[in-house]
Amino acid sequence: MSDQLTKGTDWAVEGNAIGGRGEGRAQFRGLQADLNLFGETLGFERVKVDGMIGHKTVAAVNAVVNAVAANVPGVAAGVPPHGTAEEVATHAPAIRGWLLAFALGALNVSRLRRYVRGAGKDWNTKDQIAYGAGEVHGEFRALQTELNRFAEAVGFAPLAVDGFIGPKTAVAVTSIYEAVIKQNPGLAATPFPPPDSKEEAAEYAGFIRWWLSNVAAKAVLAEAGA
Repeated sequence: MSDQLTKGTDWAVEGNAIGGRGEGRAQFRGLQADLNLFGETLGFERVKVDGMIGHKTVAAVNAVVNAVAANVPGVAAGVPPHGTAEEVATHAPAIRGWLLAFALGALNVSRLRRYVRGAGKDWNTKDQIAYGAGEVHGEFRALQTELNRFAEAVGFAPLAVDGFIGPKTAVAVTSIYEAVIKQNPGLAATPFPPPDSKEEAAEYAGFIRWWLSNVAAKAVLAEAGA
C-alpha cells in the first residue's frame, strides 16, 4: 500500500468532509481510531470512526503534532502534510505510520500494539482468514475467547477458538460494538474501527480485546447480569 491515497479513486469530497472509498475508507477509519488513542491524554474530543475526514479529524491530527512538537521537536518535523482535510486524506497512510512509529512513544500514550500486515511482519491473509504466528496467533485466540464471553448476551454463535480471524470474528466485534452504543451512545468513539473485515479485526486485535474487557463488559455483560 502506498503512503498516499488518490483523489477520485480512494477518496472524494462530500459536502464539508472527505469520504473514503475502498482502501481509502479503511485507512481513514484506521487513522481516526489511531487518533482516538491520544484523546484523553491531550484533552480533545475523540472523533467518530466513520471514514469521513472533517474538521474534527484534522484538528485531532494537529493536536497530536503540536503536542509532539512541544515534547520532541525533531520528531514532529517528519510528519507528512496535514494542515487541511485534503492533505490528511492524501497522506492518511503516512500519518498513521508516523503516529505508530513516533507519536505514541513521544507522548507515552499506549503500550498496545497495532499489528502490521505483510510477509515477515505480524500477520497476513489467505483466502477467508487472517493468520499470525507465535505471539500474534495467541492474541487472535485470546480475542476469540474474549468475544465468546458475549455470545449469549449479544446473540451470536460462539466462535471457534483457533487463532484464525475470519468474517465471523469481525461480525462478532461489530455486534458487540452496536450493543454497547445502544446502551451508551457516548462510548461510540473507540481506539479501533468497528471492523468491516477480517483485516481490521486482525490489525486491531489487541485494542479490541482491551476494549472488550474494560468497556464492553461493563456496558453489556453487567447489564445482562453475566
